[in-house]
Amino acid sequence: MVLNAQSSPSVQGAVGAVTIDGKIWNQIALRPVVPIGKVAVALDIVLYIDQDGNIHKDEWDFSNGTATKNTLIDKIYYIRYGQKWEPLYLKVGALDGVSMGYGILANGYSNSIQYPQVRKVGMEMGVKRNGFSFYGFTNDFKENLGVAGFRVVTPPFMGIPTAFSIISDRNQYLGLKDSDEDGRPDLVDDFPNDITYWLDTDGDNIADRDPSEWDIDGDGITDTLDSNIPGWTLDTTIVLDDSISRKPEPLNIFVDEKPVSAVALDFGYPLVKEKHLSVSVYAQIAKMIGETVSPENEEKVDLGTGIVPLGVSAKFGPATFNLEYHIMPEGRFEFGYWNRSYEIDRATFSSNSEGQGVSSMNIVTKSSKLGYYGKQKGPFSRLNLNLGSYLGTGISYQNLFGKQWNFETQQFEENTNQSFLAFLRLRKSISKIKTAEWYYQQRNVPNPFDFELTENTILGYRLGLELGNGMILVYNFRRSFRDLDGDGKVDGPDEVVNITTIETSFSF
Repeated sequence: MVLNAQSSPSVQGAVGAVTIDGKIWNQIALRPVVPIGKVAVALDIVLYIDQDGNIHKDEWDFSNGTATKNTLIDKIYYIRYGQKWEPLYLKVGALDGVSMGYGILANGYSNSIQYPQVRKVGMEMGVKRNGFSFYGFTNDFKENLGVAGFRVVTPPFMGIPTAFSIISDRNQYLGLKDSDEDGRPDLVDDFPNDITYWLDTDGDNIADRDPSEWDIDGDGITDTLDSNIPGWTLDTTIVLDDSISRKPEPLNIFVDEKPVSAVALDFGYPLVKEKHLSVSVYAQIAKMIGETVSPENEEKVDLGTGIVPLGVSAKFGPATFNLEYHIMPEGRFEFGYWNRSYEIDRATFSSNSEGQGVSSMNIVTKSSKLGYYGKQKGPFSRLNLNLGSYLGTGISYQNLFGKQWNFETQQFEENTNQSFLAFLRLRKSISKIKTAEWYYQQRNVPNPFDFELTENTILGYRLGLELGNGMILVYNFRRSFRDLDGDGKVDGPDEVVNITTIETSFSF
């Protein structure tokens, strides 16, 4: 969804269909935009209705204080003051393309990558004063600032400005959806809409803790004869099954935490500053703070360091270009860790067999995967180019070489670790085509040009066609992947996550 800047109050609206959790819902939306001087307020008031006339309740849940707070926050699409280049800038709502400095920590982060399935209301702010530059962002007020970053740039000393950055995710598990707010994410909650229960070992839709569950593991043997069994009148309890197989207690995000943070320092020096040409050199160093697990011995180890000893940034006419050399002295690091797909990669899951027909979901955080990267180094380049006044495109490519964990041989081996990102978008309308964008991302694979799909793959496109009388048909599609069975591949239909939105927008 895109709301255009307005100089006077207006109401934009849309009708159409969206896919939420694999189900198609009809959408009716009103999006009033109210400008007040430099302040612009845009609301997002949406109803999702299924084929039976049921309303998707997540957007209209006033059942308790927390649900009411989240429902009201969801109605904000953005509140903006000023523009990014001005001395004071503030935006509350959906964030896209958030980067800090030269991108060693945050590079293209978005909190709206899963919209409308997951609606986040974050904030970013910039202040420039007395030669200093301050910038900060957070991903979602409903998470009580789960991900937050801050950066300060000092005035130049001997022509060289110095910048310090810090980003923290206080609990990566907060990225998992928890519909009933019982602390157990829907992925591991057998009763995702019931705050009372969360475990059902035998899958009979009767919770393990429910008094009417007489056979927890479903082996055909009544667990215990007691007063809960109809017809049992004796004042005694007899245990019949003394070897009950139970699913383990699921993750509780209110108790279990998995934080990850990072700090960075960078320096830059401008070599050329002309109207149509500028060239700068810079250096960066970052340290991630947290723990991962070594795949060699299953022991916890500290996260690593990333170094960019030399980078060159150039802008010439319609093009901007970056060339860097990346070094991971110990591994266990990822350049641009907080990127476009972070809210998807933040916490994922795979199935885990417990034996005797019992299985459970294993939660896997992004930081826990960093242990698979050993000592590596190699080049990185990025090019953004405006092709005339109509098209804009960009590509970036990283080619690291070094130690990489091999899941088949169960040891570290010398291999490539490559990433490739590309996009193409329409900068201004062409005839009836009002908006158009395509993007593709493949990160941390041996060869991204094999186009083998992984959990690190994201692709999508957006197309807006003018219908006349101020109406625009918008088609938005995004595809990502999740490795449910933990085999390192995404080859099943349930491992493909499609989000599709079709709507007709209008203004009045």
